Amino acid sequence: MVFDLFGLTDDEVRRRFPEAYQHLLETVKVARQRVFERSPTRDAKEYLDRWWLFGKPREELRPAIEGLPRYIATVETAKHRVFQFIDQKIIPDNMLVVVASNDAFILGILSSRTHLHWALAAGGWLGVGNDPRWSKSRTFDPFPFPECREPIRTAIAQIGA
Repeated sequence: MVFDLFGLTDDEVRRRFPEAYQHLLETVKVARQRVFERSPTRDAKEYLDRWWLFGKPREELRPAIEGLPRYIATVETAKHRVFQFIDQKIIPDNMLVVVASNDAFILGILSSRTHLHWALAAGGWLGVGNDPRWSKSRTFDPFPFPECREPIRTAIAQIGA
């Protein structure tokens, strides 16, 4: 379980959720301060500056999936590439790559053999286990999604669903 305080300032958290604020102040802020003191990187500074937030908020993602009943996700690094719908109540962590779409046609295309071959060729590889990586910039953005007429689009959406 985590505290999801996305969109709130530390002062708002203190006023609205004083017990949670105190717990985070005594544990998370202290831990992030120690990390920053050991290794004062820009990343460590960003975590420290926003110590009450869980991880590093993906500020573009949250508005993109807001209002969707579900979205598409895959694990960033995996031996077998699987795409699936995730319920909107689940907040993705840093190991999930999210496609902010509720469209089963998109899920069907991403799950297709054509896209899987594309992903293996275009994506990177994790060195140790040599597992393929799926990244938005290298795999999703340049992928040439097909333009389909309605009967084919509907069929692919049914298979994707």
